Amino acid sequence: MAIKLISDPHGRFEGLRGAVDPSDILLVLGDILDLVDWSDVSGILPEVLGREEFISRVREAVARGTEAAVALRDELMSPEGSKFPLLQERVWEQYCRFADVLEGIGCRSYVIYGNGDLPALLEKALEGREGIVLADGRVEIDGLLFGFIPGAIHSPFRMPAEMGEEEYNRKLEGLGRVDVLCTHVPPQAEEFVHDVVAGRPVVGSSGILAYLERHAPLYHYHGHVHQPRRRGGLLGRTKVINVGYFKRQGYVHVHGNDGI
Repeated sequence: MAIKLISDPHGRFEGLRGAVDPSDILLVLGDILDLVDWSDVSGILPEVLGREEFISRVREAVARGTEAAVALRDELMSPEGSKFPLLQERVWEQYCRFADVLEGIGCRSYVIYGNGDLPALLEKALEGREGIVLADGRVEIDGLLFGFIPGAIHSPFRMPAEMGEEEYNRKLEGLGRVDVLCTHVPPQAEEFVHDVVAGRPVVGSSGILAYLERHAPLYHYHGHVHQPRRRGGLLGRTKVINVGYFKRQGYVHVHGNDGI
C-alpha cells in the first residue's frame, strides 16, 4: 500500500490505471475538470463558446476589470444562459468519467476541488461512489493526520470554487495542526508560485504560508502551478511539494518520496 497524489488532471484520467493499485490510497488535489487550460486555451469553455471568441471575450473582460470578468463568467455559466445546457452536459460527463476511473481502480480516494472545478456538480458526481470521498478537513490515513483544504483564492472571474483570503484563512484556522496539509494552491512564496512557462506567478495563499510557520506540518502537498520553478523545498521544517501537472506529465507522486 502507498499513499499517492496527483493534481491538475484537467480531464486526463485514464493514465491513472496502472499507476495506482487497488491497495493504494489516492489523493487528488484539484482541477479535475478541463474547464479551461490556459497553456493552450483548450477545454470545455473554449469549445462551448468557440475558441477564438472565447479568447477575444476573455481579453476584453480582463482589460475592463473584475466587474466585466464576473459578467462574462455569469454569461457563460449561469443556468439562464444559452450555453449552459451544453456546458453542464460536458462538465457532468467529465466528472462521471473521473468517478468511473477511480471506482474501476478500486482504491480509496480523497478528492478536493481546485479553482477550475464546479464543486456542486463534482459533489453530485461522486455521491454514492464506493471508496471516493470529497474531502474537507481532517482525516487520519495510515497513522498520520491529513488536512484537506479545497478551493482557491479569488481570481478576477470569481469562479465557484474560489473564495476571499479571509474565508480561506478561516478554513485553515479551523483545521488545527495536522501532519500533512493538502491544498490545491501553494503558499505565497516566490519559489513555489512562479510558473516558468507563463513567465509570471500564480495566486498563492499567504494564509498557508502563515499556517506552515505556525504549525510546521511534516509535509504540504499542492498543485495549481503547472510548470513551477521548483517542485519542492523546505519552508521552515515543512517539506513543500508540488505533486505535478498530471494532464501533461502523467506524474503520480508517492508520499514520502522526497527526491525532489
